[in-house]
Amino acid sequence: MEKSGYCSYKNGDLTRGCQLCVKGRKLVLFITGVCPKSCYFCPLSEQKFHKDVIYANERKIEDIYEIIEEAKLSGSYGCGITGGDPLAKFDRTIEVIKLLKKEFQKFHIHLYTSLNLVDEDKLRKLEEVGLDEIRFHLDFDDEQYWEKIKLKTSMKKGMEIPCIPGKDVKKMVDYVKDYVEFINLNELEYADAKHNKLGDMGFELRDPLSCGIKGSEELAFEVMEDFPSLNIHYCTAKLKDSVQMMNRIANRAKNIKRDFDIVNGALLTRGAIYGGEDLEVMKEKVSKWFKSEIDLKKKRLLCGRKHAKMFAEQLKKLGYRVEIVEELATYDQFEIESQEL
Repeated sequence: MEKSGYCSYKNGDLTRGCQLCVKGRKLVLFITGVCPKSCYFCPLSEQKFHKDVIYANERKIEDIYEIIEEAKLSGSYGCGITGGDPLAKFDRTIEVIKLLKKEFQKFHIHLYTSLNLVDEDKLRKLEEVGLDEIRFHLDFDDEQYWEKIKLKTSMKKGMEIPCIPGKDVKKMVDYVKDYVEFINLNELEYADAKHNKLGDMGFELRDPLSCGIKGSEELAFEVMEDFPSLNIHYCTAKLKDSVQMMNRIANRAKNIKRDFDIVNGALLTRGAIYGGEDLEVMKEKVSKWFKSEIDLKKKRLLCGRKHAKMFAEQLKKLGYRVEIVEELATYDQFEIESQEL
């Protein structure tokens, strides 16, 4: 077992999907919240859990062609299709894979699914449209579908499961080891949602600054030590929630930044001007001092930090509120910090 360099651990080699993911080069495509299962550890938000909604990264998708736009803005070299269960909306999943493969060259796509809805016909259709990698989730408490892991496919096949303290992960790994090319063990994470029952079941956080569950990492290390010859990747909560996501947003920041934006990793620093007037009228009024751009999403003008500071008094005399804001380079421009001038 060795460190991967991305706050995770591995035996052997990372699969291609993971290699791109840790660098933030995978679009996270939430294709639906519909799922045949209701896992007590499901980390989805209540806005997504069992809801038929689509998100590409942090962007809610109304038209599937917006997925292409988000992939370009994020500098994605591939896509991870997740849910819910993507096979619950199989036709949509097939359509999107076709769309992505047609639009981009050498675009690596992997997909997560339980075994509940898997059959030979679906695997064949996924192969035909070019899915590169499929990751199966096996149920610890119901072994009736485990046999499906033996189904043959030309796609790279793996198992990805959370490391749940108290569950016989070693038994599951031993069962699948001859039928998969890689195994991903995820640190079990707590989510603040009604359907997530980990707190009610007595699970504890491993430390106050993490959403990872106590004992999950130790279990993953035990499994990796017992199966040193298998390609196993232990993916920590820190990798998923900080490294991968921040790398992905940092890639997006480079592509969406305006000339006046100051880029610091995943963050954009800029001036923001708010007022009760029409934005075009506001833009015309401030144009005698500096150039600005209209931001329709947040109903404001954006400008450089130095101009916001330099002309703050003049702008306030016009009745405008002037701020220096620091925001994530996500579609919703999530605000981290603001300072009113």
